[in-house]
Amino acid sequence: MKHSRLPAAWAAALALVLLLTAFRRPADDGFIQRLQAQLTRFYTATYPEKAYLHLDKGIYAAGETLWFKAYLVDAAQHQPDTLSRVLYVDLLTPENKVLTQRILALRRGTAPGDIDLDAGLAPGTYTVRAYTSWMRNAGAGYFFQRPITVLAAGRVSRLPAAAPLTGLDVQFFPEGGQLVAGLASTVALKATGAYGEGVEVSGEVQDDQGTPVVSFRSQRLGMGRFQFTPEAGRQYKAVLRQPASSRSSYALPAAQPTGFAMQVLDMDTYFQLAVQRRALAPAAEPITLVAQVRGQLAYAAQGVMKDANAFVVRVPKDKFPAGIAHFTLFDGQNRARCERLVFVHTAPDLRLTLQPDQASYGPRDKITVRIAATDAAGRPVAGQFSLAVNNAALVPADSGATDIRTYLLLDSDLRGRVETPGSYFANNLPATRQALDNLLLTQGWRRFVWPDLLAGRLGTRPYPLEQSLSLSGLVLGNKKVPAPGATVTLFRLGAEKDVAQATTDSTGRFLFSNFDGRDTARLMVQAAPAKGLRNPVIQLDRLIPEVVTLPVRPLTPDSEVQAAYLKGSRRQIAQQQQYQARGKSILLDNVTVKANRPLPPDPRRIYGRADAVVATKDIVASATYTNVLQLLQGRVPGVLITGTPNDMHARIRGINTINTSNEALYVLDGIPIDASRLTSIIVQDVATVEVLKSSSAAIFGARAGTGVISILTRQGAPEYGYSGGEADRGLLGYALPNFQPVREFYVPAYGDKSTPATDYRSATLYWNPDVRTDAAGQASVSFYASDETGPFQLMLEGLTDTGQAGRSTAGFRVAAAR
Repeated sequence: MKHSRLPAAWAAALALVLLLTAFRRPADDGFIQRLQAQLTRFYTATYPEKAYLHLDKGIYAAGETLWFKAYLVDAAQHQPDTLSRVLYVDLLTPENKVLTQRILALRRGTAPGDIDLDAGLAPGTYTVRAYTSWMRNAGAGYFFQRPITVLAAGRVSRLPAAAPLTGLDVQFFPEGGQLVAGLASTVALKATGAYGEGVEVSGEVQDDQGTPVVSFRSQRLGMGRFQFTPEAGRQYKAVLRQPASSRSSYALPAAQPTGFAMQVLDMDTYFQLAVQRRALAPAAEPITLVAQVRGQLAYAAQGVMKDANAFVVRVPKDKFPAGIAHFTLFDGQNRARCERLVFVHTAPDLRLTLQPDQASYGPRDKITVRIAATDAAGRPVAGQFSLAVNNAALVPADSGATDIRTYLLLDSDLRGRVETPGSYFANNLPATRQALDNLLLTQGWRRFVWPDLLAGRLGTRPYPLEQSLSLSGLVLGNKKVPAPGATVTLFRLGAEKDVAQATTDSTGRFLFSNFDGRDTARLMVQAAPAKGLRNPVIQLDRLIPEVVTLPVRPLTPDSEVQAAYLKGSRRQIAQQQQYQARGKSILLDNVTVKANRPLPPDPRRIYGRADAVVATKDIVASATYTNVLQLLQGRVPGVLITGTPNDMHARIRGINTINTSNEALYVLDGIPIDASRLTSIIVQDVATVEVLKSSSAAIFGARAGTGVISILTRQGAPEYGYSGGEADRGLLGYALPNFQPVREFYVPAYGDKSTPATDYRSATLYWNPDVRTDAAGQASVSFYASDETGPFQLMLEGLTDTGQAGRSTAGFRVAAAR
């Protein structure tokens, strides 16, 4: 994007003095050295991470499996992470409740995974998010999040309609951070609707006397810019002409009487920065300009500023790595006064090619795809990749969607949701670069605050960096304050009876780690009373962090496309289950669920009759389940289990709808208990889990209006001490979850005895999360076409061993046999 001239006000200032050499590169400057040292310290101490998931597609039907490949990198260099080795993946409902959680063991920063979508899921826009324990220290705003569309199984879905324009919001952002009276400024605008999507607007800026000052119009996705010079003592507002809405005017930020204004122009091979100042006194002031990309200081210079002068400096782009660069201006007291984000375009470091061996195939033909990976110079590179092959008619390609390169270089370093991020990488045309620059003028953020960084305040990090599964928490003492120096004992129950101890740190926190994650660990955690610590209370860290999501407009595919998708989905689900039943993968055991029949006499069973009964003796390896609700999940029609293994909840579905507001009543050996007590019940000691719907549960009164989950232990309540009284908070039971086992996507090998009579793979024909190029940069994968015909698309994503991200697409057709 070239700019042939500066605004008139800037040009007038430059006529006084144009100092392209006014900034100097310091050979030895204390402030810049300190700044560089603190940036290095921040990224070394906080070690920020980025997670990314490559999904097999973006639209699913209830009952299908969502397949994904997880990638974890360090946030500075984007190299595959070698520190955190545990990744959490959550599926959130349209109401932003955690439906299920997967815990993955990372190897070289990657891991395959999958999520079974319950056949009873309501249609809507769900969200998949991924994060590590360490990432929780920075907040949920740094988690990877991607919306997906889920259609109701077996029928065309009617998703929620778009919200009306009453949700319109318009914000204005002065370039550099503030308006200064008498100084020309660029102001960016961003208009969004109820779902956070861009809305095109136009209008004019007026002063406090109603005098028009400048007109404006958004350029793309509700974003644009205009230039004007605010006058001292005036207030300004933007008045909309289009679209018509309930609110038509928005106040602009107030102009400050003194300060700095900074403008950055993209001049192809370099960035041109211009700085102006207005101060109460005319004295010269030293200033410092720095530019950093993900903590790497790419440029630093200093100069002396006078009000009459506008300083201009050219910064070559070849000094920067690809991604978002932060330009920051510091005043004479080393305070950050202006900041501007720009995007540095470089040639892709990774070039991927996908080449099917033919352009067209017949049903059940063997398809071989050759993959080549090279760097920008054409040298072969080794890397880890994942490949999805979809029916292009059922899963249309979305060129604007997030991919691994757009996420690492753009989405993950911006505040809020980026709409159609892929569109900014589609080409290098001036209009596209202008649109990207407008985005950076409106949605910038930093992982640190300059005053805290320069003062060495790096914040607290209560959540551990996990190289294995861990258990952490807090001990509270008298008056509910953290108890440093407290002794915490961990008892591991079962065949491997272990005892370990830890001492809480200065903030009262403790950590136990090195759990292998292969089997569910049954634990007891105890905080011992001591002098000055009479009644210790343990608070374990929850596995589910806060949910911070943005509204997403529901995607409603064409009804004909939905019908075709669902038809293929039903057949593919049935085929996948047959494949799993043959032992090729993991499937819920076939369990006989006794329904609505008289039960043996038991004094704890005051209801006499249940709508469904699940007996643990009928479930192979029932002891490997974390808790009784996980054991129940997916086994009883109409029972919806949500949450993670250590924070699950049950709701019982009615005939037509699922009541999402009220939870089932939990009863242990005839005594109602709170949901928080479920994790302390050892599954091995449970005989049956029984479901009572509204009529059967009437004996429990109004509390059971939404149904009852009744848990009967083998030995009865007296053995467990569940009397309904207050639990000893200094002694907690806990079932540590295990890693998700790796499952395999079903791909028939034609010619062997497992060949199906009919191959119904439709929406997702092939999924391979483990494609690796060798030292020659080569890889090859083979699979078979199904009986479905039409166009198919391939999408390959991944990382090299040195952290270069890439994506490549290709296509082929399957034609009916003649």
